[in-house]
Amino acid sequence: MSELKGKPLTLTAKVFGSVIAVVGLALKATVNPALDIDAVLKVAGFIVVVFAPVDLSLILEKVFKGGRV
Repeated sequence: MSELKGKPLTLTAKVFGSVIAVVGLALKATVNPALDIDAVLKVAGFIVVVFAPVDLSLILEKVFKGGRV
């Protein structure tokens, strides 16, 4: 089984969150003006925030690479 890599995983989450936000805004503008855009943006933001610890661990790994914490 292949190992999951952090960078592609977080990039995919960010792209997916952006797509949800853009599609939600497009739907609000064209199809359903009553759509609660706050909920759409919260879902998109939640997807990105879930993977924030992975980003943080990648940053800390680069900062403290080779040294003791």
